[in-house]
Amino acid sequence: MIKNVNLNDLETVFDAIRTELKYQNELPIRTDDEAKDVAGFATLARRYLRKLEDNWADNPGTLQPDGSIQVEKALHDLRKMAAIFVRAMVYNGVRSR
Repeated sequence: MIKNVNLNDLETVFDAIRTELKYQNELPIRTDDEAKDVAGFATLARRYLRKLEDNWADNPGTLQPDGSIQVEKALHDLRKMAAIFVRAMVYNGVRSR
């Protein structure tokens, strides 16, 4: 179902991204060459997009209250990707439309 995004939807999304960013902030830095620039974040996002696609293809969907079918693991990957892109905007500068 296609719908317009409203302020309540945004708050729900932002809360999910906040919790993901908090989780990511608590992870140890693995190397000195962690993603810092746009190209690094694009590479990281492509990696998680592949993971999302694999999880969507390899796992069964579950019926949601609205009647849609969603793959829970793919939704977790989507949240992770959103947080990666938010972090990329913070590191590289936010541009408003």
